Amino acid sequence: MERQVIFGVFDKSYNQNSYFGFFKYEDDAKKELVYQMNRMKEETGEMELMYRNDRVIRVNNDTTEEIVMIIHPFILR
Repeated sequence: MERQVIFGVFDKSYNQNSYFGFFKYEDDAKKELVYQMNRMKEETGEMELMYRNDRVIRVNNDTTEEIVMIIHPFILR
């Protein structure tokens, strides 16, 4: 039996700790990640958010980085 991988877009900002959604394809999860980042920028005015591969990070004034959203892969059995 072949195991299937799905991708969850996880929100780590402001102690939300919830998923925006689960996707069959990683590219779809990345599109959702960018969409949620842009939405957060519009709603909160937070312009220090950056998309990087499988995550969105917040760059603080002292150049430290904090993960705000990330893609988690899950193996289904």
